[in-house]
Amino acid sequence: MNPFVVKITVFFLAVSNFVFSQNTLEYKLNIGDNLSITQVSTQQIIQDITDSNHEMSNNIECDFNLIVTAKTDSSYLINFRFMRFKLQTTSNIYGDLMNIDTNLEIKDDDFESKMFSGLTNSVLKIEMLKNGKIRNVSGTDAMIQKMVYNAGIEDEFTKELTIEALKKEYGNESLSKSFEQVTYFYPKKKVLVGDQWTNKYTGDLLANNTWTLIDLSKNITLNAKSNVTMASEEGSYVMNLKGTQETQIIANKLSGFPESITVNSTTKGTTVMNQMENIEIPTTIISKTTYKTKKNVQ
Repeated sequence: MNPFVVKITVFFLAVSNFVFSQNTLEYKLNIGDNLSITQVSTQQIIQDITDSNHEMSNNIECDFNLIVTAKTDSSYLINFRFMRFKLQTTSNIYGDLMNIDTNLEIKDDDFESKMFSGLTNSVLKIEMLKNGKIRNVSGTDAMIQKMVYNAGIEDEFTKELTIEALKKEYGNESLSKSFEQVTYFYPKKKVLVGDQWTNKYTGDLLANNTWTLIDLSKNITLNAKSNVTMASEEGSYVMNLKGTQETQIIANKLSGFPESITVNSTTKGTTVMNQMENIEIPTTIISKTTYKTKKNVQ
């Protein structure tokens, strides 16, 4: 055989093997898939105030349920429901600041728990693309109305202020960006083990993520290193922080859905308290969040 022909044949065989060994990473869900997710988050906030530190901790536990109701060539329609919401906030100076658990009996004077019980009585609609990007979320207006109603707020002015405040955290756009941090990590291109790609998260947390496909033998294993910026502005303060974040994901190889996610981040910057003549307070936030998924058998 002509040596030139042999070289061409070997070349095309090598190219073919390379192309066919590449993998499309995406969600492969079925109508009726029923998934339960448990989130556990710990957050330490340290503010360096003159002669002392103000240290706060947030401990959050949430249970979510997702049911796939329809699918198209490019996306999935999902019913989403908060099943449980627990939040405990403590301060080394002020003691217990908030203690909410929607699984416990709510006392008549527990305004916050009554409000957050509205989360667990609402169903949201999510449209998610096959790479995990959230196209839209709907149903949050009704959920927020239920939260305000459960809290027993009757004064119209207070009610409107509360609704606007809740929209910042639980509105359609805000939740779309929050959900993406649990779902959006797959690339648009085919990849091999060891390949890298990038994407971004937006919202109060801005993250530029560099993902790496670590393993594809039994599960899909991904790691990400991210540069993050946190910007939060409320009536009494403005917080600006920058730092790094590391994410580890193990996803089911058949469905593409993450079975476990671990996120660790450290950010540093300043908090400006408006009532303290715009004094900048050095602030550090150290957080860890885990997500565990269980598929419910019908």
